[in-house]
Amino acid sequence: MHLRTSERDSSRIAPGETGAPTSVRRMMREATRFDHQDVDHLFSTLDLRDEVSYRIFLTIHHTALSTLGARWRAEDRDDFSALLHCLVDDLQALGDLVTVPRSAQRQRAYSIRQWGVAYVIRGSRLGGAVLRQRVPSGYPASYLTYAPTLSWPEFLKHLEQETQATDWHAHTHMIRGAKQAFETFKIVAAGFGLGQ
Repeated sequence: MHLRTSERDSSRIAPGETGAPTSVRRMMREATRFDHQDVDHLFSTLDLRDEVSYRIFLTIHHTALSTLGARWRAEDRDDFSALLHCLVDDLQALGDLVTVPRSAQRQRAYSIRQWGVAYVIRGSRLGGAVLRQRVPSGYPASYLTYAPTLSWPEFLKHLEQETQATDWHAHTHMIRGAKQAFETFKIVAAGFGLGQ
């Protein structure tokens, strides 16, 4: 997917300037819209009815979540660790010998970018029910059916409350965190030949 320069540059508009989003959620959605579409396109090339493709799908998510583990907020640790365990269970049920990596247990000092990472991972849960319908009933699917303890509406409420008052520089870092998360998924997917 290719963007016009004006679209790409829109994420750099500081809050309060003409054309700036009116909420943090809208700002994040608009700034990462094309990153999201790129990742969705990559995964759309996988036929989840096929076991090999489904294993690739799960492995990409397992690797990407593990890679991002050091960038989780403390408030996300339980939910995201549970997602990793679901991925391990599903992959093991399909015959893959995977484990929850130790790197996922290490956490960096708090950074505003962690909100961007959380935005991407939690937002990805919204499509789980739809994807589950594409997976045969006999396949393990605990990852797709897992319901985070912190719902998406609750997360968005926290996002607005905690970051609305921050300045445009902090918002820029949040956007970078989200874009880095999307990029992690794209890099891992490329390792399986997706998008090539």
